[in-house]
Amino acid sequence: MKIYFIGICGTAMGNGALLLREMGYEVSGSDENVYPPMSDLLEGSGVTIYKGYDPAHVKSAKADLVVIG
Repeated sequence: MKIYFIGICGTAMGNGALLLREMGYEVSGSDENVYPPMSDLLEGSGVTIYKGYDPAHVKSAKADLVVIG
């Protein structure tokens, strides 16, 4: 299952994304402000992060589930 987070670099959303990634889901997401340490943790875990809230990012992720934070 592919899961896409809008607002992925926030503390709660980022940790939720990491948890789902650890459970084996394919996780990606976007945020307006992408910066360490959360961006480093996410990318280091194999989570793809898009900068900005462009609707094309959601479409390109081909997500089964979109989580909005």
